[in-house]
Amino acid sequence: MLKAAVAGAVLVVLLAGCGSSEKSSQPRELVIAVDAPFSSDSYLGTTIENGVRLGSRDTLLTVGGDDYRIRVVRYDNAHSASRAVADVRRAVAQHAAAIVSDGTGIDAAWKIADRAHIPIAIVFDGGTGLVDPAKRPNVFRIAPTDHGVAFRFAEYLIPKKLKVAFLTDDTGYGREGRAALDHAFSQNASSVAARVQVPSTATDLAPQILQARRSGATALLVWGQPSTIAEALIAARSSGWNVPVFAPPSAEDPLLRQELAGHPEWLDGLVFASGRMTAEEGPAPFMAFQSAYEQRFGAQQVGVRSAAGRPVVQPPDYAMYPYDFTHLLVAAIQSAKSTEPAKVLAALNEVSVEGANGDSRGFNRINHEGVVDDDVYFARFQGMTYRPVQDDALSATLPVIPQER
Repeated sequence: MLKAAVAGAVLVVLLAGCGSSEKSSQPRELVIAVDAPFSSDSYLGTTIENGVRLGSRDTLLTVGGDDYRIRVVRYDNAHSASRAVADVRRAVAQHAAAIVSDGTGIDAAWKIADRAHIPIAIVFDGGTGLVDPAKRPNVFRIAPTDHGVAFRFAEYLIPKKLKVAFLTDDTGYGREGRAALDHAFSQNASSVAARVQVPSTATDLAPQILQARRSGATALLVWGQPSTIAEALIAARSSGWNVPVFAPPSAEDPLLRQELAGHPEWLDGLVFASGRMTAEEGPAPFMAFQSAYEQRFGAQQVGVRSAAGRPVVQPPDYAMYPYDFTHLLVAAIQSAKSTEPAKVLAALNEVSVEGANGDSRGFNRINHEGVVDDDVYFARFQGMTYRPVQDDALSATLPVIPQER
């Protein structure tokens, strides 16, 4: 059963009139500001925002004798750190109770929020340095970490005796991925054929693909934005190189499939890593969450058709994370019996909830990660849809989530 709560992409709860001791005749507002890259990655931004809205629907909190309702407001950081910092400043100026982000700009913005004791939740970016309970006590994350994804790739690829070329783009996402891969493969340097950085704005990666091919690579691991992965596939396949290609969670973004709609066979076989959608108790919790999501917002149309000619939809797995944080935030407010940021921040280290997929979600004072590294699975594209691979122990146990309508 879905639980009402509060959360978001950059989830910012703005409190109206928190200092008054008199009970208002009308509920006060807890405004959740969603800061995400709406203009540069509409899928990611909208998915995170929808997770917040679904988690906060019909929520009425009573705290200290006052009633509060949630209103969601969104900011567009456009994948710009400076814009994200400006958004956080706006939230702090309005006495925000919490901030949740896709991860953009957190390296620069976390101190601004910390001075006001405002918790930040990251719900997409898995960069290793973003979360540190000792140094950044106000930063939390519910999303697969780059560390977990990279080490799962090492476990999966090294036994296959492949010579892997890393192609990483020059975005923060790509640079963080490169660092995680270097660490994960450091004990097996002979498995790495080349390390190539590519411009995220490039529309032709033929030179970089040729460099990787000449290095003797027998596999490509492309870590970057969806457009980078698409350009790498286009350059490799159009040159006749049918090398196996692997990618991080950004490969789920519909943009990748849209860019390859003219050559769907070029996507076939791509394997990506991501956080698993279902937990030990089976697919029922996630399917209930997906049903509620689609009833509220409709199915997430990818804009391509499957091999059978049916429209393809994207499961709302990345909406789970802001949704789950919403529940944690509400649980923290209820536990603290207060909307004061410092008290809510402290309570976030003590509460837990059942997540959208049935997993337990929660943090403590020494661990601010809401997804454990072992919960990363691999899926393979075929006919514009994907399913768990069968040559990995965890992935082979997972059900196929339908993606056609």
